[in-house]
This record gives sequence, C-alpha cells and structure tokens, in this order.
Amino acid sequence: MKRPLLQTLKQLDRLFVRMGRTVREWLGQQPTWPILIAPYRGYGRPNWISLRGRVIKDRRIIKDEVNSTWRALINNYKRFNSREVMGATVHVEINREAFTVQTDEEGYFLLERPLKQPVPQPKDQWFNARVHLRETPRRKVDVWAEVPILVPHPQASFGCISDVDDTIMKTDVTSLLKLRVLYHTFLKTADLRQSFSKAAAFFQALQRGMSQQPCNPIFYVSNSPWNLYDLLEEFLALNDLPAGPILLRDFGLPYQDHPEGYLGHKHSSILRIIDTYPNLPFVLIGDSGEQDPYIYEAVAKARPGRIRAIYIRDVRSLRRAKRIRQFIAQTGVDMKLVDNYQQAAMDAAERGLIRETYFQQLTQPGPKN
Repeated sequence: MKRPLLQTLKQLDRLFVRMGRTVREWLGQQPTWPILIAPYRGYGRPNWISLRGRVIKDRRIIKDEVNSTWRALINNYKRFNSREVMGATVHVEINREAFTVQTDEEGYFLLERPLKQPVPQPKDQWFNARVHLRETPRRKVDVWAEVPILVPHPQASFGCISDVDDTIMKTDVTSLLKLRVLYHTFLKTADLRQSFSKAAAFFQALQRGMSQQPCNPIFYVSNSPWNLYDLLEEFLALNDLPAGPILLRDFGLPYQDHPEGYLGHKHSSILRIIDTYPNLPFVLIGDSGEQDPYIYEAVAKARPGRIRAIYIRDVRSLRRAKRIRQFIAQTGVDMKLVDNYQQAAMDAAERGLIRETYFQQLTQPGPKN
C-alpha cells in the first residue's frame, strides 16, 4: 500500500504544480527559476555506455554551512520536493559522438547506446561525458554538466556490487515502524551519517584485489530514491569508500507492468550490471535487515558461475540470523553471514579475493600505500 500511496501523492503534487504553471502562463509570466542537470555516474564498456540523469529546478541545496538538524531537514525537504522538467531535450557528447535524449514526466533521461568508436581505456577507470541542455518546452537555456562513466580496467579480476542501507551506511532499517530510518534520512547530513567499522578498508581491498592498483569496479544498488543521490555520493567520499555508479529507484513513477520473472529493482539492476560484463565474476555484499540474502540467492541462481562470493552483514538480530542460516543450509548457496567486515576480509583473503596484508594496513593509523 505504501508505494501506491506515494505514487498517488506525487501525481497530485505534479497536477497542482502544472495547474499553477498554466495559470502563470495565462497571466503572461515566463519561468525564470534556474535549471539544474543532476548527473548520475554511469557505467559501460569501451563500445557501450549506460548513463542517466535528471533535469530539475535548482533547489539550491546548501552544503557548506555548519551541519545541523535544521539544515539537514531543509536540504532533504528540497531533495524530496524536487520540481522536474519533463520533455526537455538533452544532448550528450561521448568521445566526440553526439546523442539526443528527452526527459520523461519525472525529469529523468536515460542513454544506453553502443558507440561507433570505442573510448580509450581511462587509467583510473573513469571518463567524462558532456551533457548540454539547450531548451525546455517553455524556454531557451544553456546548462552544462559532466557525467562520470565507469569503464572497468582490462586487468579487473572481479566486480563488486553492494547494498547501501545498513550495509555500508547505518540506517536502522529494522527499527520499529522504521522510525529511526526516517530520523537518519531527514534529520542527518552526509557528514553525520555513520559508516561501519572497517567497511572502507574492506571495500578498498576488494577494489585492489590481488593487484597493485585499484582495478576492480565497485557498484552500489539500493532501494533508496534517486532524490538522495547527491547525499549518498557525498557519504561515499567522506567515508573513504570507493567511488562507483549508484543505482537507485524512483518512487514517483506511475505503476508499470514488468516482464515475467521481475523480482524488483535491486534484482534487475544487479543482473543488468552482471550482463554488461560477461567475462567478469562478481562479489555481492548486503545485510540481513531486509531481502538481500534472498535477492542475491536469486541472482546466483539466475547467473550460475558468475558469483565469486556473497557477504551478508548481520544486523545483530538473533531471529534474522537464525532464519538466514537456515536459508543458506536449505538452498546450499555460497553465502557468508558475517558479524563485521574483519570477518568478511579474512574470508575474502582465504578465497584469494584480497590481500590480507593490504587490508590490515588500511585498518592501521598512518599513511596508506
């Protein structure tokens, strides 16, 4: 019931906004508010890319003030009360090749295309696409943005796909009526959000693997809304977690039919990432708070031989832990329930996924190599 209710409220909000816009146009008033291209990190191969973003009214989220509950509340209100620009024509330039896409009714644009000329392999796995907005259905504009796109290094030995909530960022998703989730979401800035002990060291070790440089790509897939994208991106940077594409979901889209076998946003997003890199195995990381163990088991079953390891962080619920252990025993899936990332790292080292010495170095104070 929750999702249909949110969709209905969003549709009503959009209706009132359009009615107000129409009245202003009748009165001869032209829109003057600034427009923003919100780019989301993309991913792909040298000859194929997937990138998305959103065109919205610039709500001027302020991040350079002293962090406070009041500032967090204002910023998050602005994030969730976004004003989308539908029907805008977006021009994308990749490796001197031009593409054109239009924003949908929620202001999102998506470009998934093969490239005529493969992009040169970037040294750090990232290159930038240029995005230009010249006009909307109501006025001429001149707005530019750059979108980072991940192209994994040819020497990558595996990829890593991780959940966010209660996997790398504390959200207390198992709290009563999810009241603490609301507290964290609306009343905390990225600076005040907590990561878990040694999570950054574990993820950095996975990114490097057994090599001497960070070759392995990291992806983040969450059921959080796209409205929180900039906060999550800032959280990763502040907590020394590797940068990677963050795939979220939109709560505002009207109900759509899904293909047979559709098991939700996270399941389909993970399969899409895996299928983008047919020669790359993956490590999956999640938590026991909600459905990660069952989603990951379904992924492993759908793509046999593609999953090197699955790590589930125990949210310290005896009942949930018991249920997951029974699930692992019944299905036979290669899944490790861990109390912390120290345990996960030791298991990953035994599997030859990371160098234990490098992980231990990252957990010690002082300069890191």
